[in-house]
Amino acid sequence: MTRLVIASQFGEEFDGWLRAARPDVDVLSLPPVLDAPLPPQVSVLLAVPVSAEVRARPEPAGWPYGLRWVQLNSTGFNNYPPWMLRGPLVTSAHGTSSETIADWVLACVLQRALRLPERRARSREQWRRTPAPALAGSTLGLYGFGGIGRALARRALALGMHVRALRRQSAALGMDGVQQAADIADLMATSDHLALVAPGTDATRHVVNARTLALARPGLHLINVARGSLVDQPALIEALDAGRLSWASLDVTEPEPLPEGHPLYAHPKVFLTPHTCAISPQVRRAVFDKFMRSLKAWEAGGMPEDPVDLERGY
Repeated sequence: MTRLVIASQFGEEFDGWLRAARPDVDVLSLPPVLDAPLPPQVSVLLAVPVSAEVRARPEPAGWPYGLRWVQLNSTGFNNYPPWMLRGPLVTSAHGTSSETIADWVLACVLQRALRLPERRARSREQWRRTPAPALAGSTLGLYGFGGIGRALARRALALGMHVRALRRQSAALGMDGVQQAADIADLMATSDHLALVAPGTDATRHVVNARTLALARPGLHLINVARGSLVDQPALIEALDAGRLSWASLDVTEPEPLPEGHPLYAHPKVFLTPHTCAISPQVRRAVFDKFMRSLKAWEAGGMPEDPVDLERGY
């Protein structure tokens, strides 16, 4: 019987888990950039995101070789070469980072709402009382209501916050305590903290723009853990400078990384991290568990979890 061969860019730790769980499978460890043709016996590729420079390279001769399935290491597929998404079945890691990202967003909400950096005393002169409003009773808006949005809603409701959400589908949200917003204008006008947790598609591109920012509740805190494409960054900077927004917590930007000297790096009202909110040991293990479930289904003739829909955008 021919042994299954899996080529993996997921790293030494992941490959070790895979070899231990499936000693009957050959695992070919690869570097993060696919610079050479895959052997024809490789049936499955575990792929990681690459830089814009690498994505711009032409499709390699012979693609997709003998591949039947490509498993991505992330929920979105924007940061993979376009040719990699054509040919074999492609599946995403959708849902594996929801809890970790929700923790990051909640930390940003707490830091901003409780004004923690401003209340820190580094000297006797800074030993002063600094008031901050309680989190309970404030409103968290969610643009998107998938796995991350639901994980965030559970956390916010437990802290006594009001939660309002807007998603693409018109069906009921299906979670007690979460109110459905009418549209993005309604969400902007009623949120104290607004988290962008929707996929980056043509429909969501620059949904946060000069027009929608003008409708924001005074003092709005904007949080983006989705894709940088959801935000018109010059309009965001203008809104921050004008005081229409009080703060922006950004884990994603457009492009990534931002060019040297970009104003978001040093803006006094921006907390910027380099697309790291989904990086944790728990997420890596969740990706492994998801792949193992999918592999079992695929080997039995079924469909792996979360096939990518290029037209839908996720």
